[in-house]
Amino acid sequence: MKAYLFDLDGTLSDSRAGLYPAFRAGLHAIGVASVSDEQLAGFLGTPLPEMFRGFRAGITQGEIDAGMAAFRAAYEITGIIDNELYPGVIQMLTAIRQRGSAIWVVTSKPEPQAVRIVAHLKLDSYVAGVIGASLAETDTKTDLVARALTAARVAKHEAVMVGDRHYDITGALANGVLPVGALWGYGSKQEMSAAGCGEFVHSPDEFRMRFVEDEIRASDGASADKTPVRPRRVVR
Repeated sequence: MKAYLFDLDGTLSDSRAGLYPAFRAGLHAIGVASVSDEQLAGFLGTPLPEMFRGFRAGITQGEIDAGMAAFRAAYEITGIIDNELYPGVIQMLTAIRQRGSAIWVVTSKPEPQAVRIVAHLKLDSYVAGVIGASLAETDTKTDLVARALTAARVAKHEAVMVGDRHYDITGALANGVLPVGALWGYGSKQEMSAAGCGEFVHSPDEFRMRFVEDEIRASDGASADKTPVRPRRVVR
């Protein structure tokens, strides 16, 4: 693969500690209170407008805007710094860089926030770029993956999309990109399978071994098979 596309929340980092308080601030602004962690967990990785509609049927665009403003005000305080990389992520990204492939973060988060998070997690030295949503968060993952392919200047068969929610799978398949489900994240295997995912990994280490190191060995083996055999010199 020439390009590896990664979702951010639930794939590279666990952001629940910062997201839950901000979610509650946004929901409080639209009149929804007393939301449990279990209820919020189902909306991890979901664009904010979709989450608000899930809690309040018939919500107006003005109310969505107010909820998003409240979420962002709370998120700016601790949300960006309350992110923790999953074990094995640095080793996975290092292996990808060593093989000469590009790494892109493709997230439904607003791009300015995503760029700050990537820098806070010290991932900016690994990634070629960050593709995120607009502040309105109306971009679909299909839109974002398409933008990433264009920015990376790679064909669809030269990229893989790694994510933990059905949005990631749908976005990859709509663009002809191989999706790989990250089972350590927020979504379930059942959710991603229903979206069409057929490849799953249980950890960043497993992804590194199967989709980076094994691919390198396969490429090396193919190159060796194609090496022309020199005729033996006959000594008379």
